[in-house]
Amino acid sequence: MKINFFNTLHLSSFPILISIFVRVLFFILILCLKFKYNLMYFLLYMFLFVFFIWLKDIFLEGVIGMHTSFMIRRIKVVFYFFLLRELMLFFSMFWFLFDRVLVPIRDLGEIWVPIGLEVVDPIGIPFLNSLILLRSAVTLTWSHYNFLLNKETKVSFLITLFLGLVFLIIQLSEYIINSFSIRDSVYGSIFFMITGFHGAHVFLGLLFLNLNYLRLKKGYFRVNHHLSFEFSIIYWHFVDVIWLFLYVFLYWWSL
Repeated sequence: MKINFFNTLHLSSFPILISIFVRVLFFILILCLKFKYNLMYFLLYMFLFVFFIWLKDIFLEGVIGMHTSFMIRRIKVVFYFFLLRELMLFFSMFWFLFDRVLVPIRDLGEIWVPIGLEVVDPIGIPFLNSLILLRSAVTLTWSHYNFLLNKETKVSFLITLFLGLVFLIIQLSEYIINSFSIRDSVYGSIFFMITGFHGAHVFLGLLFLNLNYLRLKKGYFRVNHHLSFEFSIIYWHFVDVIWLFLYVFLYWWSL
């Protein structure tokens, strides 16, 4: 362990392991679009296992006071770079969406939505999901506000977790009742790709919030030191904003 003013943390191999798992998972995911590979599930379980062990170490380091002010600033910078990377991921997807909508190619008949394909009604399930996700952002912000005032926080936090779970269930039900699949034209591929990646981010956000709820119940957070709680709130609001863009441009504008 290296001990000085700037760093008091053990050297860890978890970050490099997680980066390897992520790259292999994306490669296997591309193959799974055409074939079926059980290896993907194994790699996904291993990734989640290593990721949660790494999170546990980070949480313990914060609890025992190993995160100096310099380390906290470094962690914030890394988290914001992570959000920037996620933003660029969705930016590339929306760029492809705009390209297909504004300049449909001749091979597709120069139309975006194929003739005869029954699209999703924006006023139905997507609008309901928008209200649910926005409501969850409000309850999460209210929970954080009460936490800063040393008031009751857990009820509004639990409401946020419940609303996030309802959002995912409704999203899955939309996939089931859809009359098209990811293989039905470019429209189906882009629709399931963008909404699927967003759903995966909502799922990860729920896991992050659950971890912080458990830590909140155990009293690990302080008003002047609750970095993980703040990160989960920022990440959840990031997911909300992405959904607003997704709802406006994929469900409404592109039809």
